Amino acid sequence: MEAHRWLPLEANPDFLKQLGIHPDWQFVDVYGMDPELLSMVPRPVCAVLLLFPVTEKYETFRTEEEERIKAQGQDVRSSVYFMKQTINNACGTIGLIHAIANNREKMNFESDSTLKKFLADSLSMSPEERAKYLETYEAIRVTHESSAHEGQTEPHFSLCRMKSSPLCHCASLSWVKHNHVSPAQATSPSICLRCWQPLIRLPVGLRSVAPSIDEKVDLHFIALVNVGSHLYELDGRKPFPINHGQTSDDTFLEDAVEVCKKFMERDPEELRFNAIALSAA
Repeated sequence: MEAHRWLPLEANPDFLKQLGIHPDWQFVDVYGMDPELLSMVPRPVCAVLLLFPVTEKYETFRTEEEERIKAQGQDVRSSVYFMKQTINNACGTIGLIHAIANNREKMNFESDSTLKKFLADSLSMSPEERAKYLETYEAIRVTHESSAHEGQTEPHFSLCRMKSSPLCHCASLSWVKHNHVSPAQATSPSICLRCWQPLIRLPVGLRSVAPSIDEKVDLHFIALVNVGSHLYELDGRKPFPINHGQTSDDTFLEDAVEVCKKFMERDPEELRFNAIALSAA
């Protein structure tokens, strides 16, 4: 059976609004890992999305991690909302769903919100059933693809997928200065949400090229959330959530950044790491 595939998302700050979420919360840049830079992120923070490269080193670690957890076990609260990813190029949307779903009691939804309905319908489902439901949920697919197309038509600012273009926005520039992470060749887009303003400039009149729906990508989004005072990594490519230990509302951002550091340390020669936080507006 042919795999489901969506267009990769590009820069579009209105994606949350299009899903019917009031702007009480917003995605903002995590400018760096130093305390003074983390202090610039509005609090409270209820989720962090990490964009990172899928490399051989990472895939080896992922396999070993899965085997270790299956052998040793881990505690995962039943209240953690987790879904598998069965749609290619949908990791940005699934990361956003993970972030919102595990903080849904804090969100204000429009009465006709497509995401609110999806969450209500899927709460009692298994991770696999949620994935299958998303495959058939036209409202979110249409919003996703509308955002993808809109993100490709900005003449001056874009996170386009042109292979020769550097992915260069304010978060990555700051991570260059403070954490030895520099702008890199973009082979996959990132999702650009409210308050995340990309800084890659295209020549006047040049528009980014629409990405091929079949083109292979190697950047991936995951969500880090706080559920029941434990920090969970939610990645639809994995068979289950990963419990990274205790956290609190006050320390969540710092604890999430420590998890991000581990991703970077596993691939010290890689440059393509970026993070955004879901913060109170």
